[in-house]
Amino acid sequence: MAKYKDVIREVLISLAEGRVDDSLIDRLRSAEEDLLTDLPEGLEGRIYLKAAEVIRDLRIEMENALSISKAFKRALYGGIISGEIKRTVYEAEQVETEEETEEGRVFTPLSDGVERVLVTFKTPVTKFVGVDMKVYGPFSEGDVAFIPSENAAALKEKGVVEVVEE
Repeated sequence: MAKYKDVIREVLISLAEGRVDDSLIDRLRSAEEDLLTDLPEGLEGRIYLKAAEVIRDLRIEMENALSISKAFKRALYGGIISGEIKRTVYEAEQVETEEETEEGRVFTPLSDGVERVLVTFKTPVTKFVGVDMKVYGPFSEGDVAFIPSENAAALKEKGVVEVVEE
């Protein structure tokens, strides 16, 4: 029983630290299988079965979250976030434009004509509507965001943000 407590404790620590990896999911799968092998009779067996169901549901949710997170990072950063761009055969056959090659991006960002800058927030900021009519925030101290340059200039004047990249 201590093994299952250790796995759950590890899950909680991983979630708190924001790091979920495939090895943790494998340990959950192993704990689930251990609970389902040689189920005892009666109440104890039903408890083990219910525990295995809970671990299975947790494992499935973590697998889904991990795959969504990986897909989001690939889409947002063009695959560069993991340190190397892994391309499928289809992607390798595509011809990259000069712009994509220069910027090192797989996906070109959508443009709505509003110039944006990268800023770091020095103080907490509640939600606000940018000049592009999109809602930004809320932001905490130390958060980094890509916001319209006009909003960044106004926030910089108030000493709320520091412009990182224009």
